[in-house]
Amino acid sequence: MWHIVAVGYLFVTVLFAAAQPSVARALIYLVFWSVLPSLFVFWAVKTRRRNRLMKLQQQQDEKDG
Repeated sequence: MWHIVAVGYLFVTVLFAAAQPSVARALIYLVFWSVLPSLFVFWAVKTRRRNRLMKLQQQQDEKDG
């Protein structure tokens, strides 16, 4: 479900950046409104998934050992 929201957010921010009058301003908007927030979200999702898998692995090790 969050994939749909991420794609919609990227679509809107890229179009907003493309509508800027100068290339420099468009790049600034693109980086600060599209790239950086997307990288943060992907990093947070990856970290959360990694931590969940590590917790499940620890529970499985305690159960087996």
